[in-house]
Amino acid sequence: MTILRGNDILTKTQCNVLRGLAIIGIFMHNFCHWLRGAHHENEYNFYKENSEAMWNYWTNGSFDGFEPIQFFSFFGHYGVALFLFLSGFGLVMKYERDGAERVNVFSFLGYQWFKLFKLMFLGFIASILVYNVWCGLESHVWYETLAQLAMVVNPIYQSPGSAILPGPYWFFGLMVEVYVIYRLFIYPGAFNRQSVWRWLIPLIIVIAAWLVMAICENHPTRLNYLRYNAAVAMLPFAVGVLLARYGMPRLPAWLFAVLTVVALPLIAVFNLNFHAWLWAPLLVIAGAVAFVKLFGKWSSAGSGVVMRPLAWVGVMSSFIFVVHSLPRMPIFKFVLWRQPRLMFSDYAWLALYIVLTIILAWLYKQYHSRLFSRKKK
Repeated sequence: MTILRGNDILTKTQCNVLRGLAIIGIFMHNFCHWLRGAHHENEYNFYKENSEAMWNYWTNGSFDGFEPIQFFSFFGHYGVALFLFLSGFGLVMKYERDGAERVNVFSFLGYQWFKLFKLMFLGFIASILVYNVWCGLESHVWYETLAQLAMVVNPIYQSPGSAILPGPYWFFGLMVEVYVIYRLFIYPGAFNRQSVWRWLIPLIIVIAAWLVMAICENHPTRLNYLRYNAAVAMLPFAVGVLLARYGMPRLPAWLFAVLTVVALPLIAVFNLNFHAWLWAPLLVIAGAVAFVKLFGKWSSAGSGVVMRPLAWVGVMSSFIFVVHSLPRMPIFKFVLWRQPRLMFSDYAWLALYIVLTIILAWLYKQYHSRLFSRKKK
């Protein structure tokens, strides 16, 4: 069996398509799950009633026209798993390729921290201003703000996503933790250069993360804390690392088609059980990778119509991630939180949110590229 290596596993364009899928899921989810009447997800905790409500909605046959909203509300947060998978894949491709210069701990972590800080800083400050001016919130405690700017808010607060303001900025602290774990334990060093450790250490870390979350099945507060920190990241991140290191078999198009079709129903099934839910990111990754590989086997114009826009969104994904909470805040504050239920006018507000987010992300990208050097390490 032929094993794909390097860029043959996932090309740069295919990685961008995956980023596009990931960010669409995330920023649509972060709008839809705030709507009154939307089914709530299981992201930081497992609530069987949420899963059963989702399952009943999709299986009772009485569709109501709000299927897209319900889909993104419940499943969209899995875009985070795709980003973590791509982070692991990308780090190996960059720092472990043949001929790559060895990077020391402080240089690596300093570079990664500053890269995240440059991306987050302006968006975070803008979000605080919008929340205070438009949404009428009280001034934020200075040490909470400093903790977020330093990207150490995750281990300090029980729910860093709302310690300062509702938004995506807790994810930057999670990525700092992931980078620390990668460089200290997963990156090839003096103690793990032998081939067995290159797959065994990521596997041990995944099992440890799974065990500590599994133990907290009946302790939602502790589980919530773990899933704001690196425990939730290790499974998708390690899959990316191992895929980049060891490759994948060349599979026929029909098998990619089957994986693409069955992944989503299986994710729904996995959400009906706590222990299966912990492993659902595997299905997300398998389905998304199968999707891009399937389209990669087609050279038709129709394939390009799908892939090119997704790849463009993927290129913009980091900027969309930083700014997407900005237009959402006033829309919910002044309109949608005053509605008692889902309404078809919600789609008009959703469309406005998408347009404003894309415009803001594009403007932020232009400003960011001028403010900071584009020179890469």
